Amino acid sequence: MQLFEKQKTRPSINLTPLIDILFLLIIFFVVSSKIIGDSGIGIVLPQSSQGESAPVTLPMLLIDSSQTIWLNGTSVKMEELIPKLGDLRKAVITETLILHVDKRVPHGIVIQLMDDAKKSGFRKIVFGTESRSES
Repeated sequence: MQLFEKQKTRPSINLTPLIDILFLLIIFFVVSSKIIGDSGIGIVLPQSSQGESAPVTLPMLLIDSSQTIWLNGTSVKMEELIPKLGDLRKAVITETLILHVDKRVPHGIVIQLMDDAKKSGFRKIVFGTESRSES
């Protein structure tokens, strides 16, 4: 005789908490991708009110908006830069190089110029800036 009827329960997964977590993750990634993609910082370089005048005797590397490189007033191609900087480094006493970069030059080219200067023996790179008039 059977007093209790056996109920067969089917195992189930409640999807509601999983959907909630998935929804929160989607919101998190959408918000964080907006923050990463758009910095929203409008900076104008290279102006500084804290700049100091450097002696004129320091070697100077300049790159203008057309990405022409000038080493102490002489035009230099990118391929010739490391040997010319090496020769200049041997000729001067200081390990300091002044780097004047137009604000429209891409950041990658500035980094490449810095790497070339370091490879040539210059240990200190000083960025030339334009004085900002304070009102």
